Amino acid sequence: MKVSKKTQKKTRIKLIETAVDLMIQNGYEKTSMRQIARTAKVGDATIYNYFPSKEKIVWAYILHRQECAVAKIAAIPNFETYGLQEQIHTYFETILEGYLPDREFLTVAFKITQQSFVTHSEDSAPINQVFITQIRHFLESAIQREEIPKQPIDSMLPHLILNVYMVIVMYWMK
Repeated sequence: MKVSKKTQKKTRIKLIETAVDLMIQNGYEKTSMRQIARTAKVGDATIYNYFPSKEKIVWAYILHRQECAVAKIAAIPNFETYGLQEQIHTYFETILEGYLPDREFLTVAFKITQQSFVTHSEDSAPINQVFITQIRHFLESAIQREEIPKQPIDSMLPHLILNVYMVIVMYWMK
């Protein structure tokens, strides 16, 4: 039986949300893939079609939160008229608001992702790309509006802002 892309996306999000809830309740180590699958009402083997490990679910959670933040700011009326500082501030705030319901899980997620950041660059790359693409868009818009001049380090600037964002998240978690 062929499963539609829409159904696959819903199942993927349900698995992520279920995993986060269980990891908050039971802890990361005490939560099993089988438990996640059964609580999400999918087959024990089906979960592996979406995620090969709990760690991959954590990475997917962070990517999902980034994508939700991008969608949420895209829906803000007249967002493109905001100044650069206000756009970046709103973006950061929107991401953090998305984490708020799962704030205690964020510490676990951060620990897991930071431990494997170097060895799992294929997992962090899509997350970083969503963030950097959004920041690059803000910068390009600000240059077009002549709010700021063309930046001599425009390829590095989004990465520097990503580092600032990471510091803000670390501070926010405390």
